[in-house]
Amino acid sequence: MFNQSVAQRCEELGIVSSHASGLLVPEYQARTEPHTLGSALWSVIREDHPDVLMLRFLRARKWDIEKAYRMAVAALKWRIQENVEEIIWYGDLHNDASLMWKGVSYAHGKDKLGQPIIWSGSCLHHQKDQSYPQLKRYLIWMMETLRQLLSPPIERVCLIMDLTDHSNANMDWPFVKTFLKFLEAYYPECLGICIVYNGPWWFSGVWKLISPLLDPVVASKVQFAQKPESLYKFIDEKQLLQSRGGKDKYKFEYAKPDPDENKLMFDEEGRAAASKKLEDLQEQFIKATTDWTDAKESGDDDKFSEASSRRMELSDQIKAAALEKDKYTRARHYYTRTGVLDGTVVDWSKLQIPGDSDD
Repeated sequence: MFNQSVAQRCEELGIVSSHASGLLVPEYQARTEPHTLGSALWSVIREDHPDVLMLRFLRARKWDIEKAYRMAVAALKWRIQENVEEIIWYGDLHNDASLMWKGVSYAHGKDKLGQPIIWSGSCLHHQKDQSYPQLKRYLIWMMETLRQLLSPPIERVCLIMDLTDHSNANMDWPFVKTFLKFLEAYYPECLGICIVYNGPWWFSGVWKLISPLLDPVVASKVQFAQKPESLYKFIDEKQLLQSRGGKDKYKFEYAKPDPDENKLMFDEEGRAAASKKLEDLQEQFIKATTDWTDAKESGDDDKFSEASSRRMELSDQIKAAALEKDKYTRARHYYTRTGVLDGTVVDWSKLQIPGDSDD
């Protein structure tokens, strides 16, 4: 863990990798060939079922296919412009160290619907501690990492905006606007509920300013809670942090990278083989989808059923192949280092404090 006296000098901390020895990951090699709509789409799907991503955009645009298509294309363009694949490649290694050390935002536990809980303590954030590009990078990394913690049928997260000890010094309007834009335009239908906890008396005035900026669907997911008892409606007491009136003794402590944790990322042959296998499966999925839609249009129930089964089979194979490729293209991070995330398995008990019980 970083020395606290050093952490207080945030401007001197730099990025996470500067606090570890050796070359942790190879240098990211940008794509040389032009992006196509298909390549961009598969790059964002990664370990998801291909249908899940498109359903997010369709729901966000109330099943208007043309609007959903335009929204998806805009999101894909944004990902290319923001170099999201490069951010995923380096993981938290290129994040601002003070953000990681302080635990400005982190995931821990799940709510009563099984959604991962994201704790965001505003009192830990000060705009002057890092540049806006670094803050935006951190936010993109966080959103992409949270996607790994989602597994069907759970497709959304529970965000707790903890305003305990919040002051005007913690208010960062550029960050707020960026976050709202991300939720609405680039990561649609990823928010299950947002709980604003323990807000100061004047926050109601701030909410009146913020709410018009929100998409109505996002705004409808915002709830307010002033006391721990108010959180019990959404979160079981065993899953709620002890510091917020629950029984979970967990306290965030950043796990620094191990020098050898990303050794597979240096294996170029392994990465090429994993990429080829995934691309072959993706091509098969596209053909199966074409067969599926053709059978539906022609009314051939047998072929439709056969193609449907083939698509499901291939989607499972794509997920497994994407997870394998992930080992070569995504740096490990806090949740993999601590054992919380292992492939698609999320186990919060890995962070259980000795002495905790299920009583």
